[in-house]
Amino acid sequence: MLSEVAVAGIYLPPFFVYACIAMPVFLGLRFVLVRTGVLRRVWHPALFEFAISLCLVCVLMLYV
Repeated sequence: MLSEVAVAGIYLPPFFVYACIAMPVFLGLRFVLVRTGVLRRVWHPALFEFAISLCLVCVLMLYV
């Protein structure tokens, strides 16, 4: 797990860094889910997307 990251003298929390890393992965995964039609089959697409993004951040926190 990362410790605080200093950018231009400002300390950023590790969660922010993991969230920034997870964003491109999430956007790619979202593109695939939209193209395959999975998002049309879920009950609440926004909630489903949020859960996926949260899972991606958690996986990054555990394994990076």
